[in-house]
Amino acid sequence: MTRTLIHAVFATVALACAGFAVSSWTRLQHATELNQAIAAASSDAREARAAHSAHPAHPNEEAPQVLLARATALSKAGAYDTAARLYESLIHDHPDDLGRTALFDLGNMYLREGGGEGASNGIRSIAMIGEAKARYRLLLRASPGDWDARYNLERALWLAPETPTALDEPDVKEQHNVKVRDPESKDLP
Repeated sequence: MTRTLIHAVFATVALACAGFAVSSWTRLQHATELNQAIAAASSDAREARAAHSAHPAHPNEEAPQVLLARATALSKAGAYDTAARLYESLIHDHPDDLGRTALFDLGNMYLREGGGEGASNGIRSIAMIGEAKARYRLLLRASPGDWDARYNLERALWLAPETPTALDEPDVKEQHNVKVRDPESKDLP
């Protein structure tokens, strides 16, 4: 009886280890396929930028991680419109961590576009920084503890402050609250 019990326990442990090994192998195969698809998407993005046709062949058939990698590659390549469309579709379709990552990356793309080399056009630059601020605020509503988004929002606010600028004329209320010293004041020298 004891020998049979020991063999049964050993067989159970061996089957559990084999199941874990098979599970790990399938996850490794899936990760390898995703990495190959991401590498292909990055090379496709470079080729697409050169040909000015950066539309994916079948966007619905690609894994969302591949679409995120494609959008990042397009953003780095300078195809901002196509990258923004991919980011927006990811944000809309995946409200989980992947969508928040896409939202953060989209905000970063707008911030780079508004504050970087594209800053020569002032109105477009302010508009892009405004878009970045909107994306960071959306992200902070979904994930208030995201310190990277807080930092980037602060940076965007520093680049394009939202406080109204002081006009040359004082406010009407300030004009009426002017105090004049008493001419017989003894505190003057």
